[in-house]
Amino acid sequence: MGVDQFLAEIRTELKKYRYKPQPVLRCYIDKPGKPEKRPLGIPVIKDRVVQMTVKLVIEPIFEANFIDCSYGFRPERSAHQAIDVIRRRITFEYQTVVMDADIKGYFNNILHDILMKLVEKRISDPHVLKLIRIWLEAGVMEDGKYFETDGLGTPQSGVISPLLANIYLHSFDKMF
Repeated sequence: MGVDQFLAEIRTELKKYRYKPQPVLRCYIDKPGKPEKRPLGIPVIKDRVVQMTVKLVIEPIFEANFIDCSYGFRPERSAHQAIDVIRRRITFEYQTVVMDADIKGYFNNILHDILMKLVEKRISDPHVLKLIRIWLEAGVMEDGKYFETDGLGTPQSGVISPLLANIYLHSFDKMF
């Protein structure tokens, strides 16, 4: 199957409301300098394509409200830029607060209902909302066995997951 046919099939599934994501494939990678491993949930190519399409549409809507000093998983922002800003502020400003947080198991512990309420504040299209919900509920395949998400988590390797994580943490960002 060629790319054009592949995309045409996706388009048809979406238009006829027959698109159904596959469970993500769970694999583990080493955490640098730590004995434990980081769980990843890898979506199939079709789901990655559809997620990217939705991300391209909704990301600018949420980006417009994200605070300027937030750098994690943001388009056209990097850790190096964050460090440069911190250096400038430490050098030229009287008071500077820097917060670096690593929330243990963050992607695996996002509550779907809370996340969806946050998404619904900015997105009203029921089809987009349904796509996000079914990605969250698609489940996980690990060692040939299917596991439900039970209303918790977003795949760490999902195309749309970093944006969903930022939406979830945005209210926390505003506190600082």
